[in-house]
Amino acid sequence: MKTSFITLDRKILHWQWYQNSKIFRVFVHCLIKANWEDKKWMGHKIKRGSFITSQLQLSEELGLPRTTIQRSLKVLENDGSLVSKTSNKFTTITICKYDSYQSIKNGDGHQTDIKRASKGHQTGTTNNSNNNNNYNNYKNNIYIYRNSYFKNDKLVEGVAKSQNITDDQVKSEMEEFMVHLENNGNYHDDFSKFKHHFLSFLKKRQEKLLLSQVKLPKMKSNRMI
Repeated sequence: MKTSFITLDRKILHWQWYQNSKIFRVFVHCLIKANWEDKKWMGHKIKRGSFITSQLQLSEELGLPRTTIQRSLKVLENDGSLVSKTSNKFTTITICKYDSYQSIKNGDGHQTDIKRASKGHQTGTTNNSNNNNNYNNYKNNIYIYRNSYFKNDKLVEGVAKSQNITDDQVKSEMEEFMVHLENNGNYHDDFSKFKHHFLSFLKKRQEKLLLSQVKLPKMKSNRMI
């Protein structure tokens, strides 16, 4: 099994947020997710030390409320640990001083890039590379499948109708789905599997949205008048 790693200096023990389990967890998660080399994603150049995500995506990955993610990112920005920029489609997170985490010192004190230290043993996610041709083909496939998906008007209309959302919302959810696939290195070699995976992803998102909108009935007061 191919592996990859990051370095984490013991000085982090003295970091002011080290004992805050939620903030520390969000930071380390972002550190692990960050690209170790410049990459292109949907026409955007994502530099080394950065990665594409969304607050909802981070919430799902970490099992933390979205409000906790928002607060943690704000604290980490104020701390100078990272920079978070959010557009109407996705969030770009950049780790400040990323090179200090992605280098190690050898015996004579010189720094060695993790890329060389790991001898290219990187896993298949957005923050790593994989020389396997099948992997690269599968990765390219998801963009081909996405374009094919939206060329099929009946398919989009059918999904929109089944989920009680608009065609534009289907397209917006598809972009979230693409972020999900990229972040998890979860690619497809079959259009049918891609469609099925997207529908499952969409259903789960809609279920969570409905649950978040459910309000408990207010209890009647038993106070004596």
